[in-house]
Amino acid sequence: MIRSMLTLRTRPDMVEPILELYRNQNVLQESLDLTRAIGSEISAAVDGSGEIIVTALWPDESAYQEWIEHPCRGKSVPELPSMLSGADVGVAKLYRIDDSVAK
Repeated sequence: MIRSMLTLRTRPDMVEPILELYRNQNVLQESLDLTRAIGSEISAAVDGSGEIIVTALWPDESAYQEWIEHPCRGKSVPELPSMLSGADVGVAKLYRIDDSVAK
């Protein structure tokens, strides 16, 4: 399995509007509905730094690539780019999951 992690560094006052947009537009659910993703999360740093991470679990790298190339990706939230104006939007990194436990 593969985990993708995208880091967004924005102004602290933009964190809640971005999280709200993700919730209201069901961005995470859309990515699950359109792809082979297994799960997805968006998280905000509790230290008030303005850092947000978006992570997703994929069966393999090709499943993630299918999302990157999907024609509907990003079209449901056209206001997101303007909300991220001035933010440091990193390039998503992929991580191979070596071991995992859950309760």
